Amino acid sequence: MAQHNIIFLLFPKTHLMDLAGPLQVFYEARNLCQCPIHIQFTSFEEGIQFEQELTLNCLTNPEYLSPDKNTLICIPGIDFKSFRKGELDASIRQAAPWVQIAYQAGASLCSICSGALLLAEMGFLDYRKCACHWKCADYLQQRYPRANVQKDKLYTEDKGVYTSAGMSTGIDLALYLLEQWFGAFVAARVAQELVVSFRREATKAQRGIYSNLQKPFHPAIHKVQEMLLNEPEANHSIEALARRVNLSPRHLTRLFRKYTGRTIQEFKQEIRLELASLLLQNGQLGIDEIARRCGYSSARQFRRVWKEANGMAPSEGRRG
Repeated sequence: MAQHNIIFLLFPKTHLMDLAGPLQVFYEARNLCQCPIHIQFTSFEEGIQFEQELTLNCLTNPEYLSPDKNTLICIPGIDFKSFRKGELDASIRQAAPWVQIAYQAGASLCSICSGALLLAEMGFLDYRKCACHWKCADYLQQRYPRANVQKDKLYTEDKGVYTSAGMSTGIDLALYLLEQWFGAFVAARVAQELVVSFRREATKAQRGIYSNLQKPFHPAIHKVQEMLLNEPEANHSIEALARRVNLSPRHLTRLFRKYTGRTIQEFKQEIRLELASLLLQNGQLGIDEIARRCGYSSARQFRRVWKEANGMAPSEGRRG
């Protein structure tokens, strides 16, 4: 599995949450899920004073970095008023050539919140869909008329350039990226650790089964849910699950229904169908492979269960 290099490019007047949210997502993926992620912080400034008045020094100079196709350059949002006054213009002009070279080398770009203004000023949002904080949206569209501002989206993706709306949506975008790189269950596990929903769709509300883990509740039930969530392809028996949490099968069955409102089998089925709905969007995966990854004994069984739950064949569940 290729290593993903995350470079946070920081400008003066950066908002702390715009940095901290996505950073924590990538940190948890690396430390909790052992994902091959390398994180760096860079700036053309000797030190960065955040809008919240915290100062950060000893940042790596961009000239010592060599972004490539496995690199994501993430630009957190900045103070809108300072941007409008032109206080960041010199910093943007200095950074733009390096970002352009990185993008031409295959690196992806990502902005959080008002960071979209920085990408727009550098010319990266011309004729691209983009999102930004609602307070900046009209201004961005007026100042950069070639940008295709999506006011109803939480985040966007267009030709290797990712943008997100308000501050907390940086977390949603980071979870989306984890899902693209490492799969749905890594993203779900990180969301669970951060006690956030996995994950708000760009245009939808909250995702289903992953955001419904009960909290707080019986620790044994939490452990069982986690095992089922992380190993959907496994055929865990109630007896085996009960042994893992030192309960009798009967007691586990009773507690699971009490704390989740479902039987263990119902919970298994929800997880598998939710995963299947994600995998169906991957046009390179056939029905046989999706059935295997979701823990079904055959494609025939998967088709039957899917049709019973959704009223249509799995092939109709693929996006056009």
